[in-house]
Amino acid sequence: MLGLGSLAARAKRRVLADLRSDPYLVAILAGAAVFAGLFVWQEIPNFATWDGRDRVLDPMVAYGRVIDEPSLGALREGVVWGREPFGSTFYLYGLVVLPVVLAAAVVGDLDAFAQFGLPTQEFGFWEVWHATPEWIWTWTILLIRLLNVLFALGAVYLTYRLGTQLRDRTTGRLAGAFLAVTWGLITLVHEAGEDVPSLFVLLLALYLLVRYVQDGSQWYFFAASAAGAAAMTLKLTTALIVFVIPIAHLIRVQGEGRDWRSILDDRALIAKGAGIGALVIVLGFPTLLVGGVAEFVSRVFGHPAYRVTVTKGPDAPIWWWFLRGYLTTLGLPLFLAGVAGVGAALVRFRRRLPAVDASAVLLMYLLGHVLLLATWHDFRPHHLLPTLPLLVVFLAIGLADLRDRRPAIARPVIAVLLLTTAAYAGVGAAQYGSMPRAEAVDWMNDNVDRNATMEIYTSGFEEAAVPHWLEVQYIDGVEDQSTLEPCPEYVQLTYRDLLYLRDVPDDHRTWFTRTNTTERREHYRGLLNGSYGYEIVAEFGDRPPNFVPDRPTPGSITEILRNGIYPHTNQYSDEQELRENQYVAILRRNGTCTRPLDRPPGT
Repeated sequence: MLGLGSLAARAKRRVLADLRSDPYLVAILAGAAVFAGLFVWQEIPNFATWDGRDRVLDPMVAYGRVIDEPSLGALREGVVWGREPFGSTFYLYGLVVLPVVLAAAVVGDLDAFAQFGLPTQEFGFWEVWHATPEWIWTWTILLIRLLNVLFALGAVYLTYRLGTQLRDRTTGRLAGAFLAVTWGLITLVHEAGEDVPSLFVLLLALYLLVRYVQDGSQWYFFAASAAGAAAMTLKLTTALIVFVIPIAHLIRVQGEGRDWRSILDDRALIAKGAGIGALVIVLGFPTLLVGGVAEFVSRVFGHPAYRVTVTKGPDAPIWWWFLRGYLTTLGLPLFLAGVAGVGAALVRFRRRLPAVDASAVLLMYLLGHVLLLATWHDFRPHHLLPTLPLLVVFLAIGLADLRDRRPAIARPVIAVLLLTTAAYAGVGAAQYGSMPRAEAVDWMNDNVDRNATMEIYTSGFEEAAVPHWLEVQYIDGVEDQSTLEPCPEYVQLTYRDLLYLRDVPDDHRTWFTRTNTTERREHYRGLLNGSYGYEIVAEFGDRPPNFVPDRPTPGSITEILRNGIYPHTNQYSDEQELRENQYVAILRRNGTCTRPLDRPPGT
């Protein structure tokens, strides 16, 4: 009987055989490592995003509670704590953090974890970040990002295997090469979130389903059920795999020449698969295992409803969000080619009905994911990540078909697509080496006195340029602003602050710039024109005209076409702030404190 150990051994042999027999695969993976790993250390020890910050903090707080008070109660507190019970990223990143914890014990810094307590979210958990030794954050974040690089390489390999399994090795090479230079994958490696690990596990589940459809081995079905559930515990938006698994079985039944009603004869198989999936889901949420039933239910059932109703971005047609997201993640040439590839796949699917092949598994998941996002008000490019490998697989199949029929046309088309996509992603990856926030931190390290105080207006320090040693004061979450220093030596304004200067309707604003707009606009403009006795002493990034950001008009096609040409474009809401969103202005008091800052209300 084939067990999990045997399946793992077979997978290892498959990988090694592919690497030995296909030098192109080695080159593709090497290229993927360069693109994904280039400047992966940028901005460390700061975080790239809110989500990355929270995924890192979750296991660290649990370690801290147990170190401070070794008990089951403390463990439960540490596990249940957090913005959301995120699931298996707790285990995954908990393992990565473990060597850092052990190193802290060796060098005598273990008390840094013990002092975590249950941190408050004020200014993005600033207090615990500032009080913890910098080396702990540096190594923790770097190790987690490097793990994400490995998951990205795994996703590229699985995309290669999908193309190879569905058609031939040439198709696999094309699919893997396209994903290796896909900007939407590369940029998320720098986040340290759950997107890239969940993508790898989802692709594993889809690959196992393809194998099940092709040869009917029940162990592929069971393994796909486990992998699909594991993907859900990493990221809930992959839950569509629950519906694709029985569809894959139905395709297998049809391929065997049986009537679809005979699926009822396979009740035991389906029940076992569902049982395996349910067990993995239960084990995959540590919050549930320590008794956090309410938190688990809220995460699994409440969060999807929240995503349908929440309005984080401006009002715009849902097709605009799709167009904007795919242009950003793929670049214009690959986006157009990907649409053509999926269109060709739909034509092939229709022509073959009622008979279908294993590629229908990927098509069903792709269409289902798109339909799911179509029910939302808005979404970020990272929500499209699960569809990117599937798009390039269908593109690779179409190009391989064209290569067989018209090689003189196919070769230059393939070359142009690879070169333009690699150039688009290459520019984006290279620009991580000159991010404005990182350059601002370097400037402060060299020019700001260690006893100076800087005032910052963002809702969290991860949205600003903040050296670990810097003393900051902030207004967000501060009830009594009279306790603040009346005239701090420095003030920092970021791109997000300047968004308040835009004179646009509320439905053109993202959710974090919809409150106290007038007060903040007046305050920031007063700082910039010298009304408070401050002047700009350093700027990083491109200054917007008159300090007012010019964002694409929601719903405008022509204004977002630039997203597919220049990778570091405007982002909306909670995702990674790229170069264009990282303008930083540092102002210094140019005299005595004759007029204290008249601060606006916090958000």
